[in-house]
Amino acid sequence: MEESKDSIIHKIITEVPIAKKKDTIGSVLNKINKDIKKLKEIDYVYVIEEQDKLVGVFSIKELFAHKKQILVEKIMKTNLITISPEANQEKAAELALKHHLKHIPVVKNGKLLGVVPSNKILSILNHSLQEDILHFAGIHKSHLKYENTMAAPLQASIFHRIPWLIIGLIGILFIAAFINLFAATLEKYIILAFFIPAIVYMSDALGTQNQMLFIRDLAILGKELKIGYYFLRQMFISFFLSLIISAVVFGIVSLFWNQVFVAFVISFSIFIALIFSSFTALLTTLIINKLGKDPALGSGPFATIISDTTSVILYFLIAVWLL
Repeated sequence: MEESKDSIIHKIITEVPIAKKKDTIGSVLNKINKDIKKLKEIDYVYVIEEQDKLVGVFSIKELFAHKKQILVEKIMKTNLITISPEANQEKAAELALKHHLKHIPVVKNGKLLGVVPSNKILSILNHSLQEDILHFAGIHKSHLKYENTMAAPLQASIFHRIPWLIIGLIGILFIAAFINLFAATLEKYIILAFFIPAIVYMSDALGTQNQMLFIRDLAILGKELKIGYYFLRQMFISFFLSLIISAVVFGIVSLFWNQVFVAFVISFSIFIALIFSSFTALLTTLIINKLGKDPALGSGPFATIISDTTSVILYFLIAVWLL
């Protein structure tokens, strides 16, 4: 039998009381007394027949509640709660809580393989609780195999991060060269220069928000995250955020510089840049994750330089086109 990482099979114990349907209460008590040192758990007695087929169960408490000559088949319960050995271990804990059981019998093709005892169930619950707490913090190791920053060697940490920063540096040099192409436009509309830091910052800020939320949601939800719907929802939110920000910019420029058309050009440029920045932040995070790289290391610098570069390019292209 192939065992999965979270299967229940390694939690099983087999040293539990066993009885037959035609055994008497007295004979079961005598057998338990004889094997008491070998038994690891004695909360329940499991009734089996040919080929270890599980047919019933009753609690130890019931042994003392009936006369010794009563047959086991008279007191055993046949509505059995069992679990497969291939099942996820959390399923055992769920069944134990739901049906108020101390043990969960593990059965394959009707045959009793053993039981998951109470201490193992408590261990599973404790482990699941710790995982849930980590999920709330945005950490889900089962979904994302990222670098442990505290365990990784110092040299490896540096080499893993420096390529992304070099890419960012190259992007900054490209932006500087690109802006130089519009020197004449800047001389004519010096106000455009005032808003270069603003458009770069706002694009980066909104893109970083989307990126961080996406990384967190990937960590928490993993494969349960519906990427298509998630993209549409985040872009819908980004659209309205961009609209509000550009409207504020339009009002400020119109009020303080008294240039309505220039205010429109700047606010429209910011709106387009914010939309594009939001999309690229989500897309680069997804691509880096799909490539098996850590988006927490790569998407930040990479998405930032894409956001900064495209926002400046769009800003000047729209400004030149409209002015």
